[in-house]
Amino acid sequence: MEEEKKLYPFKLVPVEDMSDEIWHLADLGFPDSMVRNGWLASNTLSEIMEMYMDRVVGEGVFAAYGRQFPVLMKSLKGTRRTPLLVHPDDEIAAQRFDFLGKAKLWYVVSARPGSKLFLGFRRDVSSEEFYRACQDGSVEDLLHVVEPKAGDSFFIAPGTVHAAGEGVSIAEVAESSPLDFRLYDWGRKAGEVDPFDAELTLEAAFDFIDYRAWQPQAPRPEGSQGTVRLTDNPEFIATRIRLTEPLHIFCEQFGSFVAYLCLAGEASVQVPAGMPGGEASMDNYGIGAGEALLVPAEVPDFYLVPRAEGTLLLEAVVERHEVPEDFPGRSGDRLLN
Repeated sequence: MEEEKKLYPFKLVPVEDMSDEIWHLADLGFPDSMVRNGWLASNTLSEIMEMYMDRVVGEGVFAAYGRQFPVLMKSLKGTRRTPLLVHPDDEIAAQRFDFLGKAKLWYVVSARPGSKLFLGFRRDVSSEEFYRACQDGSVEDLLHVVEPKAGDSFFIAPGTVHAAGEGVSIAEVAESSPLDFRLYDWGRKAGEVDPFDAELTLEAAFDFIDYRAWQPQAPRPEGSQGTVRLTDNPEFIATRIRLTEPLHIFCEQFGSFVAYLCLAGEASVQVPAGMPGGEASMDNYGIGAGEALLVPAEVPDFYLVPRAEGTLLLEAVVERHEVPEDFPGRSGDRLLN
């Protein structure tokens, strides 16, 4: 009987589109991340999820999400202002669209002086007032404006209107969902710069927008080994790591995959000899700035090692072990592919 092959850390091919975005980790049909190393090279993440399911994400995560990989990681390059967007929560998204909702985290990689983020409203507004402002072009007057600096992070809850101004480079961790409702595009026509689903409009999002004043978030304290947990929510946990010395990571403590996006420097994931995934060359597991690596839950532990000074990583895991009520993925069927 042929011995079952073990999974190993997947280095992923980034996908760049026309809309100022680079997709580093995605299971959305298009984009869909492709593995570039090892015996599963050239397979997409959706194909690997179809074949290996809970071996990739962990038993608890698979029980909740089925074959849908639950998070995405991407970059916004900041060469132009993004559209004003909003996303529904999981309940609304499941009921109306048979998708996940979208909570997201924005981590500011760099920001030019005077650049802006638009996060929620500066005061309570009515739905009628917001609609009129979108029609007459005065919507910026209603929005809460933040002048970001490198290292800032913002958790964007479902229902929060948001956009990034020109000159802000952002790393994003979010739920795996295509539900980007475009509310206002600063005078550009839909489809003028990038493809856009014409059904995801202001009118369709009207009843789940949070019209209350946005509340600033308290800064997160520094943690051990230069780590800061940026957000800890049922959808995902995101951590920023300034990697100055090797870290021993135990996937078993999360019951989850672990995903990394390298923001600066260079790092490697080293799997101890004899462990699942430890048969391949350690060199295959290195990542540099702008690259992502996915460590399957089947790999029980590994070492995260810096290869250059100033190495900076975003880490994402999911610790959701309860199955959401009436969630369409609980049967194991895929949602997006």
